[in-house]
Amino acid sequence: MDEKLKNDAKKIMLVQQAGDGPLKAVTDINKKGKIKVTDPTEQNIANLFNVNTHDSALEAFFKKFVQEADNPSHTGVKNAVTKVFIMTEDVLNKLIKINFDPNELEKYRVDPAAELQKMQDKGQTQGKTDDKAQEQSGGNGETTQTVQPYDTSKIDRADLERKGIKWESIEPHLRAMSYGHKSNKLIEMNPEMEPGGIRVPTKGRVSLAEQPDGSLRVVPHYWQEKPNLNVPFHGVMLPEDVKTNIENTRHAGKIVDLELTPGKKEACYISRDELTNTLEYMRVADFPHKKDMKGTTLSDGTEMNIAGGSKGLLEKFVTRAGYYRDGYIQVDAANRNYEFSYDGLDRNRYAQENKEIYRQNLPEKKGEQKEASQEKKQLDTFIHKSMGGVAVPKDVYDVWKAAEVDPSKRAEVKAVYMKDMKLDGKGQPVSLWVKPNYELGKQQFFKWNPDYVRKTATKVKPTVESEKQHAVNTEGKTVEATKKVKEPLKPGQQQPTETQKKKQDENKPQVRQRPPAKGQSTGKKNTSRKVS
Repeated sequence: MDEKLKNDAKKIMLVQQAGDGPLKAVTDINKKGKIKVTDPTEQNIANLFNVNTHDSALEAFFKKFVQEADNPSHTGVKNAVTKVFIMTEDVLNKLIKINFDPNELEKYRVDPAAELQKMQDKGQTQGKTDDKAQEQSGGNGETTQTVQPYDTSKIDRADLERKGIKWESIEPHLRAMSYGHKSNKLIEMNPEMEPGGIRVPTKGRVSLAEQPDGSLRVVPHYWQEKPNLNVPFHGVMLPEDVKTNIENTRHAGKIVDLELTPGKKEACYISRDELTNTLEYMRVADFPHKKDMKGTTLSDGTEMNIAGGSKGLLEKFVTRAGYYRDGYIQVDAANRNYEFSYDGLDRNRYAQENKEIYRQNLPEKKGEQKEASQEKKQLDTFIHKSMGGVAVPKDVYDVWKAAEVDPSKRAEVKAVYMKDMKLDGKGQPVSLWVKPNYELGKQQFFKWNPDYVRKTATKVKPTVESEKQHAVNTEGKTVEATKKVKEPLKPGQQQPTETQKKKQDENKPQVRQRPPAKGQSTGKKNTSRKVS
C-alpha cells in the first residue's frame, strides 16, 4: 500500500472484476469478507467504505481474495475480483476527472496477499501492552487492534489459593481476563491476612498480571463502599470539579497530572470503577486516540474534547448491526476503553435511513440465517458416549463416531446390547439393543439384535423381560394385573408385588350390603326351634 498516504485521511477501495470487468467502488464489507460495490462517481464518494477504520473486515476480505485466487475452480465465484486499489478520497476525485487513466490507477494497486500478511504480522507482534483492552469492548466500545491473549493455563494456582479465590469463580471470566480485562462481575474472595494467618471474606474484581518467569498471577481489585476523594491520589489532591464529576459521572472529565513516580508527574485520565468503586488511572500517552471511529470522522472539536477527558458527540456512527446512531463517547480509565452513552439524544433521528438499510439487508440476513442453520445442523450429533446413564463401550463408540463422519464406514456399524438404561422417564432401568440410524439422525432401539434378523424394526421395541415395563412406564398403557399399581414397574415385572397387592386391596371400594325388604326371604334357613 502506498506509504505516502496520510494516516488520518479516509481511504477507499476500488476493485476490478475478472478479465476486463468494470471498475467498482466498495461500499461495505461484512465480517465474512463479502463486499458490496457501486460505481466510482463523485456522487457516491461519501457512501464508500472507510478502509482505515475496519481492519477486521478488511482482513476477512483479503483472506477471502487469497483463497479464491488459490482455488478458482473450487470456489466457483462468478465475477471474482482480480485487482484491488486503495487510495484517498482526493486521489479518487483526480482519477475520476482523468477517466481512471490505467497508468495512474496502477500506482494505487495493492497485493492482497502481501496486505494480509502485513495485517497478520502486525497482530502477532503487538504484544501485551497496557492498551490491550482496546481489542475487546465488552459492550459498545471500539475494537481497534488485535492482540495475543494470555495463556490462562499458566495461572499460579497456589497463589490463587492464598488469595482465597476459587478457580470455578474466575472460570467464566477467563476469556475477558486473557485480553487484559478485569472480571465482568464481582467474585467472592477469602484472602489470608498473612501467610498461614486468618482469612477475611470480601469481594472484588480480578485481572491477570504476567510475572518475570512467564507465569500469571491473579490480581484482586477489592470492592469498597465508595472512594475517599479527600485524600491524595498518587500524590495529588483532586480538584473539587474533578471530585464532583467522579461522583456524578464516574469520570474526572479532564486530564489530571498524577505523581506516579516520586518527583515526576504525568498526564492521566481518572475514572471510578462502576463495580468496585475504586479509583483507576490511565496515562494519556497509553491510550491510542483515533480520528475515525465506527465509520465516522470526528470533527476537530469533538476529537479535542475526547482527548481532553470530557464527553464528545459522535454523530451518525455505524453500529455493529450496520445502522446509524448518535452517541456520546468518553475515555473510561477503569475499563481502558471508550464509554458510550445516549442520554438526551434522539434515538429516532435516523429512523427512515435505518428502515431502508434494514430493507436492503433483509435478503442477505435471511441467507446468513439459513447458512448458520445448515452449519448448526451439520455440527449437531446424535452419537453420545452414554445413553440413559449407561456408558457406550469405547470400541463401539469409536466405530459409531467414525461412521458419522465417513459414510463409507457405516457398513462396519453393529448394534450393542445396553443393560439397565433409564429411558422410561420414571427412573427404572430397561435393557435394549441399540444401533444408530444415520439417515434419520437418531439412535434406534430393538427387541432383538437387528444385525441377525431379516427385517430391522424402526420402532422402539424393548426386550421380552422389559416389554410390560416399557408399555406401562413409557407408553402409559395398562396391564390388567398391574393397572391399580401406581409405582413404576421393575424390569421383568409381570404381577404386582406383595406390597403393591396389599395397596390394591386397601384401595378397593367396599361394597355395602343392602338390608332385605320386609317379608323378603334372606335365603337362609331358620334354624331356631319353637319352644313349647
